[in-house]
Order: sequence, then structure tokens, then C-alpha cells
Amino acid sequence: MRLVIAPDKFKGSLTAPEVAERVASGARRADPTIEVVTVPVADGGEGTLDAVLAAGFSSRTALVAGPTGGEISAEFAVRGEQAVVEMARASGLDLLPGGRKDALSATSLGTGQLVRAALDAGCRRIVLGIGGSASTDGGAGLLQGLGVRFLDEAGEELPPGGAALVRLASVDLSALDARLTDTEIILASDVDNPLTGPTGAAEVFGPQKGASVEDIATLEVGLTRLVEVLDAAGALSVPAAEAASRAGAGAAGGVGFAAIALGATRRAGVDVVLEVTGLAARLRGADAVITGEGSLDEQSLMGKTPVGVARAASAAGLPVYAVCGRTTLSADAIADAGFAGARALSELEPDAERSMAEAGPLLEELAEQLVREIIEATGPSSAERAERYDLVLRGRALIDGAFEPAEIGVRSGRIARIAATGTGLAADQVIELAADEVLLPGLVDTHVHVNEPGRTEWEGFESATRAAAAGGVTTIVDMPLNSIPPTVSVAALDEKRAVAEGRVFVDVGFWGGVIPGNMAELVPLHDEGVYGFKCFLLPSGVEEFPDVSVAEMREAMAVLAGLDSLLVVHAEDAHIIEESVQPGSREYAPFLASRPRSAEDAAIAEVIQGAADTGVRAHILHLSNGDSLGRIAAARADGVDLTVETCPHYLTLAAEDIPEGSTAFKCCPPIREEDNREELWRGLAEGTIDYIVSDHSPSTPEMKFAGDGDFSLAWGGIASLQLGLSLVWTHARTRGLSLEHVVSLMSEKPAARVGLTDKGRIVEGGAADFAVFAPEDTFVVDAKRLSHRHPITPYDGQELTGVVRTTYLAGAPVEGDAPRGRLLRRGVTAQAGNAESIENGETA
Repeated sequence: MRLVIAPDKFKGSLTAPEVAERVASGARRADPTIEVVTVPVADGGEGTLDAVLAAGFSSRTALVAGPTGGEISAEFAVRGEQAVVEMARASGLDLLPGGRKDALSATSLGTGQLVRAALDAGCRRIVLGIGGSASTDGGAGLLQGLGVRFLDEAGEELPPGGAALVRLASVDLSALDARLTDTEIILASDVDNPLTGPTGAAEVFGPQKGASVEDIATLEVGLTRLVEVLDAAGALSVPAAEAASRAGAGAAGGVGFAAIALGATRRAGVDVVLEVTGLAARLRGADAVITGEGSLDEQSLMGKTPVGVARAASAAGLPVYAVCGRTTLSADAIADAGFAGARALSELEPDAERSMAEAGPLLEELAEQLVREIIEATGPSSAERAERYDLVLRGRALIDGAFEPAEIGVRSGRIARIAATGTGLAADQVIELAADEVLLPGLVDTHVHVNEPGRTEWEGFESATRAAAAGGVTTIVDMPLNSIPPTVSVAALDEKRAVAEGRVFVDVGFWGGVIPGNMAELVPLHDEGVYGFKCFLLPSGVEEFPDVSVAEMREAMAVLAGLDSLLVVHAEDAHIIEESVQPGSREYAPFLASRPRSAEDAAIAEVIQGAADTGVRAHILHLSNGDSLGRIAAARADGVDLTVETCPHYLTLAAEDIPEGSTAFKCCPPIREEDNREELWRGLAEGTIDYIVSDHSPSTPEMKFAGDGDFSLAWGGIASLQLGLSLVWTHARTRGLSLEHVVSLMSEKPAARVGLTDKGRIVEGGAADFAVFAPEDTFVVDAKRLSHRHPITPYDGQELTGVVRTTYLAGAPVEGDAPRGRLLRRGVTAQAGNAESIENGETA
């Protein structure tokens, strides 16, 4: 049985993640074999940050003003270009010193400062969750935090708080953060009240913040004055008078008004949180759902978290059950709200104070009872479960090197059975491939530059893995540069993993790096699970990852040979290239002459000799030079453990066709002449070149087009991660290479070389990673629609054959905003929800 647990907090007792873990523990006590998926959620107010951090967002902190102006450290959450800011973390009632309410002077300034911190972090979609606020300042503090100045008659800035707005004379919008114009703001709120009037922020919510009758009158005057002055000033996305009258403007003491005036879109808080946490994707293949909150009552029916989860579960056709501390709802009301049942802690402990104090163990006991009831009512027998799959895919699949009609049964993220068409495997979800589609193993790309942390403006884990998935790639191995710090120590690897955690849409492994002076780090990095080590024999292009000498490369080879690790080398001879420098030009020929074939061939010879002498497993990166194929074949014949890769750009582009000034085509080693390209195709057909990977190496437009088309100044790197299969297939099919061969070159062979033993093939027991591919369909490349960060590619406008229609990771489609990828370690097999060592039987 697969159970999704998606609760809100039990206020005063347990956070949403704590509730989820307690329910999960009780569920496992009821049935140790149960598969549990925990998705803590919230309604957009307090607890929203806990929910999104549990869903994989990264925690960031900023020093901001608390509700009374004193400096505090406040947390917000970031994933890619999306941030979640919870107002209660900066401007909440619970942050008031000594709990003393200050209705007149409390400010939302810290919330504005958190939004600015999110902008500084590169975020351009900000979810603002409001609730539990201490202030009634109309969001003036929020605006101040974003650069707005509120002035009195003397031109002096007003002190914080709603009462001071009575003296507001003018507003200075000149320093309002310009980045807001390119930023989407989502206001997560269920409050419908306008800003002012009998149902406004002061009248309705002021008393909760300690406002007396006199205080309410003062705050109402201040809020009215705020609207008048802002309306006269203009320049906001929504006129102030209009924003003040909109539903939700009165939320959080008027922060709703300020957000709406900045152009925010108001949405039901629970809907926003369920979307951001990816609940809909987690519900696929589930048998039942458990949600809940501290009190299940009439307010719950007005759009609170449990009812939102119940709606989502109903849309997925799943029964949903609620757990709570107490409930005031009748059985009919519970059923009408969409719940199959509800259980309360008060059933086990009627004393409310004791129930709250002992909520954790009581909830485990309650969950155990509830799950036993669910299993008895709806769960299949163990024998029935053994014959049923989470997913069955039916159609032509690439199995053992040939396409054949088959049914692929998936269970717990792995291929559980491969059967002949017509067997009739039963599953919770059955997918029939279209007549023009085939099922491929997910591609494995072992040469990707993600560039995060440190150079996220070039790319980043979220955008890179989205692009990979769009191209049928389900596993990438990230190069140790151009991140800052580069992956040349365990500390740097830990930092990179921390940044990537919860933000990857496909599985991601990591290379270590070899640079001068880090030989002592090689063994620790190997022990931490990197898939091998990369070095350069000439300057890399970034100063933090310097090249090594041939002697230093040999020293590393000796260390890695003892570990049975893999050394991958950017093989170009530095001395030959230094002697080949050409003047800058918009023409491609001088650049090509500056990276001659002889430089690549000489460096490859050094790698071969070093591998022969040390016995290390060696690999040549991004082979561009067909002249080296004979040398490589001879080394293999002599017993050298050597493999070679090439890339789509060397197979599909030719120097003769590169237009003047078209620096999107620049890469190192360079794209060479047409006759050389055909030699590379011959090397693939004959097996001298082992596999094809992208060498996805993006940069910003400013770098890629530096020098106005001067090839000597532009960044060298091709962005093609999303297009690799279609590019190679488009050209391979005209040369007589079969799709089976192409897929082996882009999945099975790279996976095998780096030790991803459960990847790259459709085989029983293997990872249920697939690409649904239409080999005869065509499309025209539109750079603006690609998923990697910048719309730059030399293939823009080209028509390609072969379309990836769906990508599956661990048996579920990669889609939406639910990153389900895992961070991999060498020698560890990825499971649907964990990772198990295949070396020692230990959990990684």
C-alpha cells in the first residue's frame, strides 16, 4: 500500500513536518511494508516555510527588522528562481518582545526586507505567505523594505507603524526596487477583507493585535491617508485606490494591499502551497491520503489545509482521512467536506492540556489505529499486492538491444517485470504508447556543467535538470567546474550537494577534480562517492580550476589506479596551443587554427602513456579530432583501459558552415571541418568512440557574445543538453546508424563506464527511468522555449527529427514543479525514495 501523508501543523504542539513524521511512524507500526510519502503542507500562513523546506527548498537567512524594529535573523526559502517568504518569520505576533502587543507601532518592514533578500538571491517568482502578523501598517513597512520613503510635512521619514501614517504628507517612490517589474509575486492568502471600512484591516483584525477602540480609529485614519497619498503619487502597478478595495487588501494588517499595489496575484494559500510542494505529483500511484490539523472545525471548511488536500485527493480519485487534536464537526459535515473518516487525539486523551503536551506519541497511536482500519477497508491482500504494479507501460520498448512489443511493470521506482504484449499486467496506472512512439531507457549524460553554486547566473541545478528531463535524460554527472567552489575537496562537494538537494528534476551524480595541490583530497572524495576525477592539461578558462602538468596528471593516475577510480581528461596540449595563438577575429578560421588537431593528439598520447604506465582507468573527454582514432584503437589493442566520448556538436556541425561572428558555435576543442566530422561518425560506427554526451557548458549572453562576435573573446561552450538525442538521431539516421545503436551510445555505455549499474537499460531490477520517443516526428528548435537558463544555442531554427514526449524518473513522469531527482553516490543504487549501498548493504 502507498500512503501519502499531507498534514498541516498542530498549532502549539507539532509543526507540519513533525505531524507527518509521527503519522508515518504510526502507519509503519500498522504495516512495516507500507510505502509512505510525506508532504507537509500549510495554508499560506504560519507553517508555510516548514512545508516548502520539507519539499526541497533551500533555507536562506537575512538580518531584518522585527515587528518592533529590532534586528532579527529571519528565514526564507529558495529553489531556483522561486522564493517563499513567510511574513510571520519577520513580522509575526509571536516575535513581539515579551509577547507585548504594539498595535500602533508594529511594522511589516522586515517582510519587505525579506522580499528584497529574495530578489538579491536571484529569485523572480516570490510567494508571499501572510498570516499571524503583528502590524496594521497597510504594508507601508513592506514598501519601505523595498525602497519606498514615507515623509511628513517637514520631509522627514515617518517612524514605523500604522499610527504614524496619520501624519503622512508625501511618498518617494524613486528608489522602489526596479527588479520588481520583472518579478512575479504570488500573495498566498484566504482573507477577503478590503483595506479600510467596517470590514477592513483595522476594524476586523486590529483587536487581535491589541488595538483599543481609540487605536482602531487612529489606524483607520492612517490607512485611509496611506491610500490617498499613494494614489496621488501613482507609479505603482495597481492604483492605490483600486488596490485598497480589492478582496484581500486587508489581510495581514494591510500587507495584502501593498502586495496587490505592486502587482501581486492573490491566490488561496492552501492552493499555492499544494502547488509548490508538488502534492498532485506525489498522489500518483497512491492508495489513500491522510491530512489534518490541530482543530478540525467550521473554520476548516472555509478553505483551510485539510479541505484543500481533500479536494486534491478527490481529483486524483483517492480516499482521504483526517487526523486532528479535536473536532467540532458532525460525521455528516466531515463526509460532506470530502473525508472518508476523521480521528481526533481527544478520543485517546480527553484532557486538552495533556493532549497537546503529549501530541506526538498520541498521534502515532492514533495513526496506527487509523491505518489498520484503512488497510482493512481498502487495502488489497499481500498476494494481490505482489501481482499488482504501480505503473505498466505497453508498447514497443528497447530491450536487450532490440525493439519489441512488451509490457513493463514498475513497482517502487524499479522495473519489476518485463512481459510479452497481451500478458495483461495489472497496475494502478496503465500507459499505452501511441503507434508512433517507442520506449527508451532514460539517457545518461556524464558530462554536464551545472555551474552551481557560485555561477548560478550561467545555469543551475533546477534549470539544467529541467532541460535534461525535457531531452529524455534521467541521469547527469556534474563536472567539478565552473562552480565556486569547484569540487576539489569534500567540503566543496558537501556544499554543492547541499545546494542541489531537493532542486533536481533528474538524478545527479558528481565528478571530483584534480588540480595542483589537492592530491590529498582524492581519496576522501572517492570515499564520498564521486564517480571519478577530471583534470585539464591546459588552462580551463576559470582561475579557480587550474590545469595540471603531465607529471601532476601521472601522480593523480597513480593514486586513482589504487582506488580503481576513473580519470577523465580534457586533452589538449598547452604548449602547442600557446604557440598557435591567432589574432582576434569575427571569422571562425583564426579561432580554429588556434586550437589545432595536433594539440589534441599530443595530449591524448600523454594520457595513453600515463594510463599504460599506471594501470589507471582513463577517459578522453569531448573528442573532436578524427586524426586521433588510430592512436586510440592501437592503445586499446595494447591493453590500455581507455574510453573516449564525443559530443553532438562535433557530429552535427562543421567549421565550413559557421557564419562570421556567430560565437554561439564556439567551444573547446573546436568544431572542425566536415571531413573530420565524418571520421568521428566512422569512429562511432566502428566502436573506437565509446559514447556520446553533451558537454553542456552554458554561460550568460554577455559572455557568450562578448567582443561583438570576436571568437577570441567569447565564452567557449555549447548548450545542448535538451537536444542531444534529437540532434544525434537526425544525423545518424542519414548515415545508416540504427536508433538502437544511438540509444546505446547515449545511455547504456556512459552508464556502464562510470558505474551506474542500474541505469541505461530496460532490464528487470533496473531503475524505471524511461523516455517516450517519437522517432519520426519533427520539430523546429526555438531557443526561447528551451528549458536551460539562457536562450542560446547554435541549433536555433534548425528542424530536427525525433521528439521526446515524456520522461519518467523512478516510474513517474517528470513534470510540474515537483523535483524528484536524487543525488547519487558511486557504488550506490538509486531507489524511489532512498538509496541503498550495493557494496556493503548499508543505507547511504
